[in-house]
Amino acid sequence: MHSPRTALAVIVLVLAAAVAVYAFIEIVLQLLGAQPLLVAPGDAFAWLVDLPTNESAAGIGAGAAIVAVIGLILIALAIAPGLRSKHQLGDADHAVVVDNGVIASAVAERVRRELDLSKDGATVGIGHRSADVTVRPEPGQEIDSAQVRAIAEAELAGYGLRPAVRVRARIQRTAEQGGAR
Repeated sequence: MHSPRTALAVIVLVLAAAVAVYAFIEIVLQLLGAQPLLVAPGDAFAWLVDLPTNESAAGIGAGAAIVAVIGLILIALAIAPGLRSKHQLGDADHAVVVDNGVIASAVAERVRRELDLSKDGATVGIGHRSADVTVRPEPGQEIDSAQVRAIAEAELAGYGLRPAVRVRARIQRTAEQGGAR
């Protein structure tokens, strides 16, 4: 039910690997007596050791704050679960996880069939806590939003979604039918 942190982990690992490869290349170049790509490892270490005496306290503080914020963001992303666009169906003993798009398609099909709508006559969007049902009736066809909501709620009730979903229904009319309701 929670999104993986695969992309973030790959980005962090690629950056760490790039830094390690760069450090390795600089060390090898220094051992071979060649010119460094950016800075020799000894010079970088000396700069880091002399940093508190050569730079202003404000500059060091700003750099430390930036590094601390990046670290806190990475820790927060590692600990906090992200929600995926999925819902759990059924009882607590047997969990089936279904993508919201599948649920939306099933609800749209039921609404379309029960109201005798065209193939594109019902559109459903499922969020974490809500379902938006939009119906486009044919000219002359009378449909009530309460009826649409009842059909969608009946379909969703059969799934036993967790977390529960609240249904919002609206009727979309064309200009010749008198606008949207």
